[in-house]
Amino acid sequence: MGNTPNQIPHPPAYLRLADMRTRYRVSGSTIWNWCKTNGLPTPHKLGANTTVWKLADLLQWEASRTSAK
Repeated sequence: MGNTPNQIPHPPAYLRLADMRTRYRVSGSTIWNWCKTNGLPTPHKLGANTTVWKLADLLQWEASRTSAK
């Protein structure tokens, strides 16, 4: 065995609507409006009452908005 640690992939991080509101300091209705009009990544349904956004998708979206300025 070598001295390198095993590379264990991290599971994707998800944000719920409350996390999104905190991250972007906007209301929930603004988050949903951004999904429709500003290209915010589409959320994923994990269950009947669970909607999440992938953090990796959000980071990409943020980078694209920063580079467009």
